[in-house]
Amino acid sequence: MLLRSLKEMIGYKISAKDGEIGKVNDFYFDDRKWVVRYLVDKTGFWLFGRQILISPSSFEKPNWSGEQFHVSLTIEQVENSPPIDSQKPVSRENEDKIAKYYSWPNYWNGLGVPLGTAYAPPSQQPLIFKETNRNISQDNELKDEGLRSTVEVTGYEVSTIDGNLGYVEDFIVDDESWLIRYMVLDTKKNLDGKKVLIAPEWINFISWNQKKFSVNIPKESIQKCPDFDVSLPISREYEELLYNHYGCEKYWE
Repeated sequence: MLLRSLKEMIGYKISAKDGEIGKVNDFYFDDRKWVVRYLVDKTGFWLFGRQILISPSSFEKPNWSGEQFHVSLTIEQVENSPPIDSQKPVSRENEDKIAKYYSWPNYWNGLGVPLGTAYAPPSQQPLIFKETNRNISQDNELKDEGLRSTVEVTGYEVSTIDGNLGYVEDFIVDDESWLIRYMVLDTKKNLDGKKVLIAPEWINFISWNQKKFSVNIPKESIQKCPDFDVSLPISREYEELLYNHYGCEKYWE
């Protein structure tokens, strides 16, 4: 398991069993569990740029060095898949049609897609967030389907209990469970541009309407957190330092 940037995956090629079917142009995540449920394939001229959703449950082992996702689908399957209106939110009805078409188990019935993806070791147990992550206060305008675009959420403002902190710049995922482990914040003028990692379970309020998150952590504590270098892989040693600094329960224990 490695922690990887979703932003860096934008533009990765997507290959079916019998040929290339497009490139990644977004990810949709479940705003209650903070799990990536689909990558968004913006197809080329062969499907007139149609938007296709692909669950990580269809992934073969990605070619990280070649920036390519291999999926256990055929071009014909993708061509004949239920259409998605890219101008509207993805409804649960549409998700259900797609899941039935591809024979994907539906995650909203507790069957765990995409946890335990196709290429994960058989012994790998699905990871879940601590119970604290399920009690985040949210505004009243929640969409029924609960899917959010990472491209859309990038740029959301993040504040602390004592002032503005910065803006969402990226998302870091576990490449086996596809859980979002961190948001990467650009603090710009607030903390001299320092890059900061914030775990979703540290968020105490979300306003999707106002495009804002808040965390119940003093700004001074965040300013003194261990430095994060975006050019380096996130190691468990760094995570230990980060969680110890905030005195938070570690997700891997």
